[in-house]
Order: sequence, then structure tokens, then C-alpha cells
Amino acid sequence: MPTVAIAGAGLMGRLIGWQLVKRGADVTLYERTPRHAPASAAHVAAAMLAPTSELPDSDDAVFAMGQQSLSAWPAMLDELGVPYGIDGSLLVAHGPDGPLLDKFYRSLGAHRETEAKWLNAAGVAELEPALAGRFERGLYLPHEGWLDNRALLAALEGRCGTIRFGKCVDPVRLAAHPSGDALVVDCRGVGADFAELRGVRGEAIRLHAPEVDLTRPVRLMHPRYQLYVAPRPGRHYVVGATQLESESTQATTVRSALELLSAAFALHPGFAEAEITELCAGLRPAYPDNLPRVEWRRGVLRVNGLYRHGFLIAPAVAQQAIEEIERCMYSSTATASA
Repeated sequence: MPTVAIAGAGLMGRLIGWQLVKRGADVTLYERTPRHAPASAAHVAAAMLAPTSELPDSDDAVFAMGQQSLSAWPAMLDELGVPYGIDGSLLVAHGPDGPLLDKFYRSLGAHRETEAKWLNAAGVAELEPALAGRFERGLYLPHEGWLDNRALLAALEGRCGTIRFGKCVDPVRLAAHPSGDALVVDCRGVGADFAELRGVRGEAIRLHAPEVDLTRPVRLMHPRYQLYVAPRPGRHYVVGATQLESESTQATTVRSALELLSAAFALHPGFAEAEITELCAGLRPAYPDNLPRVEWRRGVLRVNGLYRHGFLIAPAVAQQAIEEIERCMYSSTATASA
């Protein structure tokens, strides 16, 4: 394997770096932010592995990549020692918002029969006892889950190669430098500032709620947003909602915080006594079609545009990148031999 330079040490940079190191490559990652001040979308994310939940806002291509990644994640996370759960997710709604569950179910199209199961009040209580008596029905999506994003990033840090924090590089210049023979991969997310790339804002609140015991991701359907609550070990939770079409990098607003916290309380009153451990916001990188791209441009392999599906499709996208790198290596070796 060659020497590889990766611009960006977020999820994709670290995941690709890890896979390359396992193949014997010498990998260096360049991250513009300091180690103690991470700014990647992966740091903020709820990291839900939810291919079915994302169907109304994606397409069959993302669903297929999500299914592929869902099969790959357990072995990877077990090897890294990262907490995760793949025992489904639950969608619920309060009485007046019940039709939103029906609308969501219809939006699943051909996938609805195999990817979703209706539950009555007793079924909801059996699946998540903490929600007993709070919802008349729910929609269970059995092939979904979550992972601990920050534990994953930390585990990858020591396995993905050498990370040079606080180092901003131009991948094209790096690839063209006469003294450099490294293969260059650009995983900078919104920091890449490509013409077609836009940032999509996501906001989340991290809570420690000892009085709430949810074991899987739960979404509360609402006319303005879909609140999601993703569990973490020790009754910690990440609470967020759907994305905002904004490239603002300001801190979480009062309005957003109030809406998220009010919705969390509406899901379970135990959140009223929760400790707010963090308010965070970040930008997800997206192309106009909201699909990821793995492509060679000006001698650099660009891996970008994972949108709101980062953790859902990361292994599949990383595999595409690895295949491109190996194809490039084979081509170079064949040319040198000739």
C-alpha cells in the first residue's frame, strides 16, 4: 500500500484511514481544528443507524447503502469496542398528531410491509416500558439502531494513522507537490468549500436523564419537526430534530433549545429533571441531490456530501473509497511495470 494523506479527520477521514492502515498503508491525516475543539458534523451527530426512518427524506440508493453499512457496523464496532445497539427504533405521536404516523408509513412505499410493524399501546409498553401508557400506538422499525459517535471517533483516533491537528492543507497542492508521492484523499466536509457543496445545519442537545430509561432511538412525530432521542450508555441521550437549510455556525438558539426540550418533555416527563450536558450545532455537507460522491478531481480522491446520513452510510462510502484507491494503485503499478 502507498503513503496516503487525508485532509479532514472527521468520521470519513478516520474510517478510511483505519481501513488503509489495516491494509498496511502509511497514513497521515490533516485536521484544521485543534484536538480539543472538534468541529466535524460527526462530533455533533446523534449517529442513528436508521435506513428506514430516512426513506421519506432520501431514496433507494441511500437505503441500499444504509442496509450495506448496517451489516458491516457490528463487526467494526465490536473490534473497536464502541457501544451500539441494533434492535430497532420506535416512532410515536400524541393523539392529534397520529395521522403523521400513517403518512410516514405510506411514505415507505414498497418497503413498508417488511420494514415497519404497527404496535398498539401494549406493544409500545412492551418494547419501551418507559413509554407505557403514554401512546396509543407506535411504529416499530426493527432493522435500525444507534452507535456512540464520540466513542467511535476516539477509538478511531489511535488506529487511523497519524493525525496532525491544527493543520490546514490544500489537497490539490498536496497532491501536486514535487517532493510528495502520497495518494491524497479529501474528506474535509463543508470545509472543502466546493462550488456545489452546501452546509445543512443540525442542532442537538445532550442530556443526562437518570429518570428516563429508553433502550433504542425514539422519534416523536410533530407537524413542524421529527424529534429524535438517541440513547447513550448510562442514561445519556442525544436529542435533536430534522435539519435546517442554513449555513449558520452560530451556537444553538434559544428557540431551538426550547422546542427540543419541550418536545423531549412531551415524550417523557422524566426529561424535566435531566441535566443538560451540552448544546451543540454543526453543518452537514450536502450536494444538490443530497447523495454522497466518491470521485477523482485534479489528482485527489474526494469523499464528501454524506448529508444527514453520515453514520448510516459511512462503511459503504468508505468501501467505495478503498476500492478507488486500490484501483488507482493497481493502475499505477501496471503502468510502472509496462
